Amino acid sequence: MIHTTKYLLFIFLTLCFIGLHAQKRQKVKKRSNFEDEQDLYFDDNTIRYEDHTYVPHIKTVTLHQPHSPISGNILALYSNEQLVLGFDDLQGEIRDYNYTVMHCSSSWEPSDMMETEFLDGFYDNYISNYNFSFNTLQKFVHYEFTFPNEDVKITKSGNYIFYLFEDNDQEKPILTKRFMVTENGININPRIKPASTVMDRDYRQEIDFNLLYGAVPIINPISNLKVVLQQNGRIDNLITDLKPIFIKDKELVYDYDEKNVFDGNNEFRFFDFKSFNYKSINVLDYSKNDTTNFIYLKPDLKRTYKNYYSSNELNGKFVVDCEDGNDPDLDGDYGFVQFRLKYPEQIQGGDLFIFGAVSDWKFKDEFKLIYNSERGFYETDIYLKQGYYNYQYALLKDNETAGIIRFIEGTHYETENDYTIYVYYNEPSGRYERLIGVKKINSLRQ
Repeated sequence: MIHTTKYLLFIFLTLCFIGLHAQKRQKVKKRSNFEDEQDLYFDDNTIRYEDHTYVPHIKTVTLHQPHSPISGNILALYSNEQLVLGFDDLQGEIRDYNYTVMHCSSSWEPSDMMETEFLDGFYDNYISNYNFSFNTLQKFVHYEFTFPNEDVKITKSGNYIFYLFEDNDQEKPILTKRFMVTENGININPRIKPASTVMDRDYRQEIDFNLLYGAVPIINPISNLKVVLQQNGRIDNLITDLKPIFIKDKELVYDYDEKNVFDGNNEFRFFDFKSFNYKSINVLDYSKNDTTNFIYLKPDLKRTYKNYYSSNELNGKFVVDCEDGNDPDLDGDYGFVQFRLKYPEQIQGGDLFIFGAVSDWKFKDEFKLIYNSERGFYETDIYLKQGYYNYQYALLKDNETAGIIRFIEGTHYETENDYTIYVYYNEPSGRYERLIGVKKINSLRQ
């Protein structure tokens, strides 16, 4: 009788746990990358499976490998690699923040796996590493954590998000941040060249590649493999519908003429305000009052039809940095950066945005420029932390989701761009999409 009672109790607790887990997942409303910005009926407590901040006092969210601020957000499965996630809370007071990890599909929808299937360790973890800003006009608390760590590790490859929330309450989100975990199960051999189509050769870049598999047995690659091509860090112009043209032995050939082509666009514009003691390149002036710094950039000009000039930049990334202190994370101050683009008239049928990693590669309202007809400029002020920044002007047409860079910046096949090829495998008997290979390639350094 005692054994029977214990068994029934075990069954009851198990069903309760499964019910609560399913209930938690039912609260998650699925959103695509760009419907998020348009569907205003969603409140800010809805989990978005993308890079997103849910409260206005959270700023400068970064994710990279330790001591390598432009390294990206990819980990190798069962390696010693780690990522550091950091952010500032401009409320300036210590808060209780936690994080968990969620597994996603290749299209960034929540997967059906439970935490026990992809995590080894604790599911909810407290962020205990925080420090106050030092000698800054903008007071803030800087938080960060390193992952994986002794408390939690990843056991499956694929797409993931960090989900951060307050007071150990998952109904109080503060931010989500994407990252990927990859296996070394496939060889990716890419080639970047000017577009094959004659009319596009001077303006666009073509990414051909072959996949060689053997370490991972691939069953029906036509239907079970998914390849994603990404330019720099952009998420608005991903190429996701490629199928191999030829299959020979264990090699898949992706050698298209049009489907695998991106605009070359132009080198990113850049500026830095690592110090307020001198005017660095592209900075016109500084000012401040008792509470705020102001940074005035030199006015930008449209360069659609100008000749191409190479420049050393970070292909859209930014780096937090401060020359007048010991720790940029704590000594770096904030300020309103004024962007101005000379333009003769207001553009009809679309809006201009400051675009790059600084905007999470999205078209956010706070990065939208407003036309000043009296001065003949598109203008905006953006609150940023000291550092070095890349950006471009992107046109987002009404009812479109992909931005157009060439409209303001021009496009050239010579432009340096970073490309990433992701290969996912949906095993027929599996319950998730494995990320079996990732390859990064630079258009000038192949």
